[in-house]
Amino acid sequence: MVVSSLCIAIGMLKVTLNYYEQHLVLSVIETTHHGIWNYPFPAVTVCDMNPVSLQLTKKFTDNLTFPSSLSKEFIAREMRLLNELLYPGIYGSRVRNNLSRLQNIFDMNKLSIPTIMNSVTRNCQSLLESCKWKSKIENCSTIFRSSISRDGLCCSFNYITYDSIMENPNIKPHKMTSCGYQSGLNILLNLDVENNDADIMESTEIKIMLHDPYDYPDHNAPSKLISEHEYSFLTVQPVETYSTLDIRKLKSTMRECIFYDEANKMIGNDWNRNFVPARYSFINCLTNCRTTVIKKKCGCIPYYYPQNDTRVCNLRDVECLETFKFWYDTSWPGTDMSPKTLQLVELDTKERPCNCKPDCNFYRYIMENSAGNLDKRVYYDGLTYTTYSSEGKTWKNQSIIHIFFGDLVSIQFRRDMHYSWRHLFATFGGLLGVFAGFSFMSIFEIIYFFIIRVLTDACVKRNTRNKSN
Repeated sequence: MVVSSLCIAIGMLKVTLNYYEQHLVLSVIETTHHGIWNYPFPAVTVCDMNPVSLQLTKKFTDNLTFPSSLSKEFIAREMRLLNELLYPGIYGSRVRNNLSRLQNIFDMNKLSIPTIMNSVTRNCQSLLESCKWKSKIENCSTIFRSSISRDGLCCSFNYITYDSIMENPNIKPHKMTSCGYQSGLNILLNLDVENNDADIMESTEIKIMLHDPYDYPDHNAPSKLISEHEYSFLTVQPVETYSTLDIRKLKSTMRECIFYDEANKMIGNDWNRNFVPARYSFINCLTNCRTTVIKKKCGCIPYYYPQNDTRVCNLRDVECLETFKFWYDTSWPGTDMSPKTLQLVELDTKERPCNCKPDCNFYRYIMENSAGNLDKRVYYDGLTYTTYSSEGKTWKNQSIIHIFFGDLVSIQFRRDMHYSWRHLFATFGGLLGVFAGFSFMSIFEIIYFFIIRVLTDACVKRNTRNKSN
């Protein structure tokens, strides 16, 4: 009976220990009333979905040297093929010869792809007509910086890059202490409808992306497309997940996440070899993974990734980029995820692509949108409005967007140990007590009866034997 009880107790202890190892970490809601002043305001990246402006293209071609058999008008029309660098295959395989011919012209003029894209894409001054931050009119060129995103050359607010840290090591993300559309970021956008000749989509729109201030603005970021004459509200709810000190003490393989200051130690220096972000995050690591795959397959890195001295992909590389786009432009870089092979792919979810680990601490931003149309009876002067035509300008290709926190409080999640040593101590003690009658008193009794008492009896017998002799 005693042996059976001990066997059952040991079996239950093993089951409990296995469950503990499989459910080591638990995420719970810490509070639903965490003040928004504790959250960084999201980075806002504004991208023109017409990355090749017709007006800038005509100006650019005026200074080009090209074969006499070609006209400036023809080359200006062909410049739309630069979109193939963003989305390989967007114009089909019939333009392969055109791509090679256009690249030959660029080589003839000794022009690099980044230089060309900066020449034909509208800058922030043209894209952003007026800005207001925390109810104060600001110069858009001051609070926005030219940036690179998965949608090409854009303008970003509150986006902290490696270069910005090099310029100002003490730079921190902006924060808000109030909510409501008047207290956030207000932007008067200028859509370039007349020069819409190479739109990626079928309409003239500007894309707004919200993302963590330290994360590269990729396709995973919540986004909103803004059309002309649109008055939009983007209400943002920030959500934080943080990990306790007990989580940091665990091995990374057990907690299945990583703190940004552990990246070089846990993963190695390869996580930012081909893509240089401000600091580690799961998004940035996957971005580096994609650049690594592209470099391995095609020997170059696209211009829309901030990188080191690797060769930038040109129009001759589009065919290679298209061939391997299902190797890198997916959630699992490095594996062929094309429609033909997707059903045959078996992913090992215990391993991550390029050994990228999820973040232990991170923010995410939930976005809600509401929009209306601009009233043509109202005139504007920057972000000030009037009904008198003599005091303002008529709407032409403008749109307005307000980005703001929708409440003074938000949700905070805590990632913590599911079972601490106290839980295990109580659980093991309870199981041993139920099945084997084991307790602290039993430990003292075992020590007393099987060690102290045995030794004492042995000493007494020895002394008695010595006296009798």
